[in-house]
Amino acid sequence: MGQLTKAKCLCGFNQEVPVGGSMSTYRENATFPFYCSDCGLVDVNIAKSKIICPACKSNDVTQYGDPKISIPTEHNKVLEWNSYHCGSKGHLCPKCKKQTMVFDWYGSLD
Repeated sequence: MGQLTKAKCLCGFNQEVPVGGSMSTYRENATFPFYCSDCGLVDVNIAKSKIICPACKSNDVTQYGDPKISIPTEHNKVLEWNSYHCGSKGHLCPKCKKQTMVFDWYGSLD
């Protein structure tokens, strides 16, 4: 079952982030947070074979947890779905462009 998290940064950035999918739809629709160079933080459907930004359709997206935009961590994997995972802190904020964004779990997807 999927989860709901909040992406937050000291600069004031705050966005709800669904991870995974519901029990009835996860095979067709399961999301994970990615960074799009044009759109910022986006929820990419990782159940699809082609990983693209849902807003602008660009393939210039990077998964949060990738060392290009997240400080690597082996512990505290707060976001996890199949082979996708990332820690709770040290992520590139789409607003201030610093690696000060955190993910906090706050609920489950139905």
